[in-house]
Amino acid sequence: MTEELTVGSRAPDFRLASSQGGEAGSADYLGKAHVVLFFVREYL
Repeated sequence: MTEELTVGSRAPDFRLASSQGGEAGSADYLGKAHVVLFFVREYL
């Protein structure tokens, strides 16, 4: 099921590979004033 996001809505909980090794998730940054997400799409 895909949930539609709107401006100001809370991001769904997710975990992804970190550029510094291991994983990072949205819950790890809960309560932080600013969070920047950077997604890279690899082309084959």
